[in-house]
Amino acid sequence: MWTALQRQLFATLLIFVFGIAAADAQQPASADKGTLAKCLDAATEAANFGGQCIGIIADPCMKKAEGSTSDVKDKKACAARELAVWNDILTDALRQIKAGADNKMNASVTSAQAAWSQSLKALCPIFNNLDPGMSEGGAEYCGLQETARRALVLKRLGEAVGTDCKRDNGAGREYPEPALVII
Repeated sequence: MWTALQRQLFATLLIFVFGIAAADAQQPASADKGTLAKCLDAATEAANFGGQCIGIIADPCMKKAEGSTSDVKDKKACAARELAVWNDILTDALRQIKAGADNKMNASVTSAQAAWSQSLKALCPIFNNLDPGMSEGGAEYCGLQETARRALVLKRLGEAVGTDCKRDNGAGREYPEPALVII
């Protein structure tokens, strides 16, 4: 059973996660989802974290926008495009954690997410106040970077606590992934 505080923190988290998508009113394009999924699959195959996939959609898009009369606005739109995909990955990871983790771990993740969302809200808007040449993509690119890293960490946690996640122990037998210990 969740305590009242845990329920309130989780509700805050859900409002934040789903609020970003609603506020942006941008759903990820299936081509963008496919591009990022392909990159993350390749990272998994190579036993990499997936950090090299951050910017795979936004960076080439921003490069194309350079020099146009609306490049500042266009670069923000490029970042928002990829952010929408990472928001989906983050939401999926949180659902997987909620389904596979115990109450204590869910409470820890919920509390950490609430703190992270506050940090994101305080940090990223600063980038809209800088010279656009020094912070291409502004707050949207900051949000993309922060959300992508967070999504990768939580995706890994979700896979670790997920009930359908198995790995080969080297002797041809599978056993569940170990749960991550949160201190």
